[in-house]
Amino acid sequence: MTEGRSGSATGAREGRSRQKLRTRRALIEAAVTLIREGRPVTIADAAEAAEVSLATAYRYFSSPKELLDETQLLVSTPDFTADLPSDPAERLDTLVSRVADVQFGDEAVWRALLQASLERWFRQEKDGGSAAGEIPTRNRTRLGLTRTALEPLADALPPELHHRLTMAVNLVYGMEALITTRDACGLEPDEAKDVMRWAAGALLEKALREASTGYGSDG
Repeated sequence: MTEGRSGSATGAREGRSRQKLRTRRALIEAAVTLIREGRPVTIADAAEAAEVSLATAYRYFSSPKELLDETQLLVSTPDFTADLPSDPAERLDTLVSRVADVQFGDEAVWRALLQASLERWFRQEKDGGSAAGEIPTRNRTRLGLTRTALEPLADALPPELHHRLTMAVNLVYGMEALITTRDACGLEPDEAKDVMRWAAGALLEKALREASTGYGSDG
């Protein structure tokens, strides 16, 4: 009898844990839906869309900012570096194209993720810096992607030039470049993507030219 009651208690706890995970995911999915519909994310609207009570929703997320922070968990992205060509120029062009296609394909959600990262920055600055265990203001996924794309040039370029190229390429694609091309330049997605690809290619050509003539010789 004791063993049976223990098993029942364990099963009940596991059931409650699974239900909590489902509720949390439902709220996050609701937030993503609100973003895609162009609506502001509020706890009340997310609770309504997820079909849970407002009190329940607040047990999971105390503010819309916390909910927005979690939306990145549901943004599915492909393996951007899978099967990249061996040629450095083609590798870089393929990477920039893939990232642009994904971000332009779900622009509202990616803008919301950028907004959430900016809000984290302001909160952390207000608190005197990043607290231990807090979500980083920005992750370094894009930097890792760029390094992978430019890896074949590690032996062909001087280390300082390879580093500078990596940092420069990071400026011309991704969400900040999307905002610049779309909002500041007023470009449609196809042209914006082409501009990102051209800029990345131009930076690569510049680096290769400097390496062939002597890095830093032309100022």
